[in-house]
Amino acid sequence: MAIDEYHGKQIKDPYRNLENLKDTTVVDWLKKQGKYASDLLKRIPNRQQLIDKQQSYDIKKEFSFFHSKTTADGKYFYTKTIGEEQIAKLYYRTSLNSEEILLYDPTLYSKKQEYSINYIKPDWVGDKIVISLSKKGEEASEMIIMEVATKKILPGVIKKCLPDIGGIQWLSDNSGFIYLYSPIIDPTNKDYWTNTQSILYTIGNTSKKLKDIFSIKNNPELNLKPADFPIINNHRVKDGYLFGVVGGVSSFYDTYYKSESEFDSNDKSWKLLFKESDKIKKYIVDNNNNLIFLSAKNAPNFQICKTSMNNPDFNNPEILVPEKKDLLITQFEITKDGLFFTTKKNGVESKLYYLEDEEREIILPKSAGDIYIGSKGPDNELLRVIVTGYLNPQTNYLYNVKDNSFKLEIFTPNVEYPDFENLVVDHVEVPSHDGVLIPVSIIKHKGIKKNGNNPTLFYGYGSYGGSGGVFFSPSFLSWTTTGGILVISHVRGGGQKGVEWHKAGQKTTKPNTWKDMIATTEYMIKEGYTSPEKSAIWGSSAGGILAGRAMTERPDLYKAVILTSPAMNMLRSEIQPNGQNSIKEFGTVKIKEEFEALLEMDSYHHIKEGVEYPATLVTGGMKDGRVVIWDPAKFVARLQASNAADTPVLFQVKFEDGHAAMNSTKIDRYEMYANVFSFALWQMGYPEYQPK
Repeated sequence: MAIDEYHGKQIKDPYRNLENLKDTTVVDWLKKQGKYASDLLKRIPNRQQLIDKQQSYDIKKEFSFFHSKTTADGKYFYTKTIGEEQIAKLYYRTSLNSEEILLYDPTLYSKKQEYSINYIKPDWVGDKIVISLSKKGEEASEMIIMEVATKKILPGVIKKCLPDIGGIQWLSDNSGFIYLYSPIIDPTNKDYWTNTQSILYTIGNTSKKLKDIFSIKNNPELNLKPADFPIINNHRVKDGYLFGVVGGVSSFYDTYYKSESEFDSNDKSWKLLFKESDKIKKYIVDNNNNLIFLSAKNAPNFQICKTSMNNPDFNNPEILVPEKKDLLITQFEITKDGLFFTTKKNGVESKLYYLEDEEREIILPKSAGDIYIGSKGPDNELLRVIVTGYLNPQTNYLYNVKDNSFKLEIFTPNVEYPDFENLVVDHVEVPSHDGVLIPVSIIKHKGIKKNGNNPTLFYGYGSYGGSGGVFFSPSFLSWTTTGGILVISHVRGGGQKGVEWHKAGQKTTKPNTWKDMIATTEYMIKEGYTSPEKSAIWGSSAGGILAGRAMTERPDLYKAVILTSPAMNMLRSEIQPNGQNSIKEFGTVKIKEEFEALLEMDSYHHIKEGVEYPATLVTGGMKDGRVVIWDPAKFVARLQASNAADTPVLFQVKFEDGHAAMNSTKIDRYEMYANVFSFALWQMGYPEYQPK
């Protein structure tokens, strides 16, 4: 048994041996756990019906769209699957209403491995496109370049790329592009994702094809840390700037800049534009060389401001849209017609506005839980408006401010889902342990009886200040086809109610995250919707902190607990590949107060012998570099040894998977949801879900 001492306190770690993934006995144990769990889950009778139901939704849609990009002159590039296809192909249209052209089939990339497209980026005029391809479960990718007109693949493959993190930025003259490179792509390596570099790839010039332009190595004067992601952004051709962002898990970043004309000179210096403390979320350079930006500095709910690029002043900017009292300002865009912005209330109700002499709300064709807006810059009239909700599939519009009209931007027919026609969403506020009101979304059938007998699945996240998003997912909603209720608690630690909401569930205040979920569960039980015998909780990734600590603090509240790629051993989080990056969010053991906070949010160290814990299903991937497999493995081993209840503790380890089914096929997604739902319903006692 390992014993560590932190600030005079000794902590026993009885399953430290599981951290050694080179030990064959550890690997064998993981294989046995994975096989046992998978075999048992497959024996649940109605599990396959849940898979078939999800597949029927996709088949009914005919097409499923994924990555999509458009050029300023209206060319469309996107990936999609047709019918039962598992791997999306790349397609192209010269305009919204033109004929669809198949550009690339990723199944042709390799005869030895299965690759899928995880990112695309056409150049500014759509003559060439970068296609990023990744193996199942892996986040690092390989990139190829295609000439669109001829479908010719240019010579060479660019390897060790992280476009999902750093994007791809074409230079203004389309002579090359910038991408994020990772020297180490093995997720089991402790240095995974460290010392990344922004690399310029020059097309057709073999003498200087790859050039490090922004990194800890190339820019020592910036004092970057190994865990920082040095990312380059350029927003449009005409603004003439490149922006160097010191990326990571923070909500805000130090950002540098230089003119693109200086870019290829020997001058390595970048000028500081703004600091992390300026709390700037988004920024655009307008045609008058002003920086328009969204900031939470002195405005926790954000405000839209303006300052000059020639002499920026972030302490006294011009305020274009002031902070709203009960609303978050979430996004903004500039078109030829002016400035548009969106707001969100309690993380679930979004609205769109246009700034003329005064703010004017634009009434949307349908109500929106989430709105995404995009433009091609101040010289273009296009405003793309994407609307979605828990019960509304994503709908894309092109908005014309002159006649206040919305035009559908769609390639597939609208699909109706009879299974969900009788559903409603109630948005309520639930008092937490300290009286703070927590926004909660309850998805249920109309007229459902409050008899305490409804199978209820609680879901939440509550980390990194993210709003979580309001999403339409037929797979997620398929829980309701069993008569169940879905409850999404917008707990503290997320960003649903601004910067202060994030701070209220971060580091030393992290207990609010799971206490908010506990209060949500108690509310649903008190209101008669459900009971502990019919309640399950699901947490994924950092949401594992929420679900794991809700379970260990109140094991009596839940019949089943599901944890996918969960962070369970927070005291050891910073030695994991993504750990140094996450110190800003969770803390470090080197600081006494933060060590105590990490210990408090560590579910592994809160398992007690002799306590009756609910049935638990844990999943993880051997290729996961965000939450290494040994993290949930230690939790599972300790829970299996300590649990006084006769409840199953399953550990479904998948050796070809990465983090939370990222870069996987549709069938993998179907199986993930089917496993979660069938496991919960099995534990809740439904006869058709009892393993045979």
